Amino acid sequence: MPPKRATVIAQRIVKEIKDRNLPVGSHLPPERDMLETYNVGRNTLREALRVLELQGVLTIRPGPGGGPVITSPDSRHLASTLALLMQFADTPFRAVIETRQLLEPLTARLCAERGDQGLLADLRASVDHMGASLDDRDAFLDENRRFHDLVAWGSENPLFGYCINSLHWITDGTVLGVEYPKRFRKIVWQAHDEVCIGIESGEGAKAEAAMRKHMDDTLRYFERHYQRQMDEVLSWEMYGL
Repeated sequence: MPPKRATVIAQRIVKEIKDRNLPVGSHLPPERDMLETYNVGRNTLREALRVLELQGVLTIRPGPGGGPVITSPDSRHLASTLALLMQFADTPFRAVIETRQLLEPLTARLCAERGDQGLLADLRASVDHMGASLDDRDAFLDENRRFHDLVAWGSENPLFGYCINSLHWITDGTVLGVEYPKRFRKIVWQAHDEVCIGIESGEGAKAEAAMRKHMDDTLRYFERHYQRQMDEVLSWEMYGL
């Protein structure tokens, strides 16, 4: 089945954004100009812009001086699509944890082998900030996500970065009623320190082993304390992504 006209126009708009290297915050041309450029009706153009807004490529600002403004899509849009697909496939929370358990040790290995000094400094700063945030659950969880994102993007493979970041949004166990008490936060902080040491050493096998132990311990924690949540089927509406 050929794509809808609005989808084709949306793809052309994205190509022009990339070809012209338009930065985030740039305004697209006025509607009347775009209607002429793409030779489509107003409804088709507006549908195309809505598609891009849903994908995080742009936002539609109302009022004078408004219109479509370029934004930067992030992993939450991939997470939203994955959550929707998983709901239709009756996928439990456990499956996402297991996927991370397989992927993240590899990203730690690649990060150790490819990471630069700037990344190493960011990882160490993240570990230090986690240690200082043990009494602040929300700050701790934000830093926890940031650490794993740094490792994933440090692999220098964008697919790992996007996939793992989106899985983090989905595995926010607080949505399912999972608690992260201080004693567990301390264990996670210590595990991150071990992963960081492995990456700092430049030894891929050491970093991979540390991350695998961390992910295995995390899975055991969930299985021991949150068996019901592990088997709960994920739904799109849980996340508000």
